[in-house]
Amino acid sequence: MGKHVLEVVRYVFSPHLVVALAYRFGYFIHDQVLWRATIHIKNRPRIHPTASIRCAHNIYVGNNSHINHLCCVWASKNAKIILGDNLLMGPGVGLFASNHGILAGQPMTFQEWKEASIVIGDDVWLGAHSVVTAGTHIANGVIVAAGAVVTRSITQEGAIVGGIPAKIIGKRPEAPERDSYVPDTRRIAAFTHEHHPDVVGPIAVGGEEIADGHAVLH
Repeated sequence: MGKHVLEVVRYVFSPHLVVALAYRFGYFIHDQVLWRATIHIKNRPRIHPTASIRCAHNIYVGNNSHINHLCCVWASKNAKIILGDNLLMGPGVGLFASNHGILAGQPMTFQEWKEASIVIGDDVWLGAHSVVTAGTHIANGVIVAAGAVVTRSITQEGAIVGGIPAKIIGKRPEAPERDSYVPDTRRIAAFTHEHHPDVVGPIAVGGEEIADGHAVLH
């Protein structure tokens, strides 16, 4: 215990603390403040404070879209990331609008980047830890399964894709017509009215007031 106390006392007054704090502060400004001045947002998207944003001047976020915990949205100097409306993004998703060159015989860190824009449509769900690579376009209504890596454009609306590389594995089911729910709802309303008239008065279902449960059942 005493060793740890001495260690704290020693380094609280060292120049290393000043350097570390300055570095952390500078990184916070770079990672959490600067992008807010240049990003293009529509109305009120939800962006988690742990999200990592790069080249925000080339990022466009649609209405009611969600950039979740630990997500990376990295546009590039010459490539955009465009997110549609009502986008769901699970934690740890990565969108990268550039890639390193991979030619053999030269360190990859020094090779020219390959840049291409990413466009994601409306009502898309990117599952947790999925990755979308440069040049990919994703159609409206697509679901990308958790852990999938999207390397090619998904042009079929409402498709479900998964795997590495991501392929179509299904299609979103159609929502049932609203009228199909009405009979069950009306029976529940009729039962409630019949057995608990002192608690629940006339009940409105589908814009129509129900005062007589028997009329509904017949």
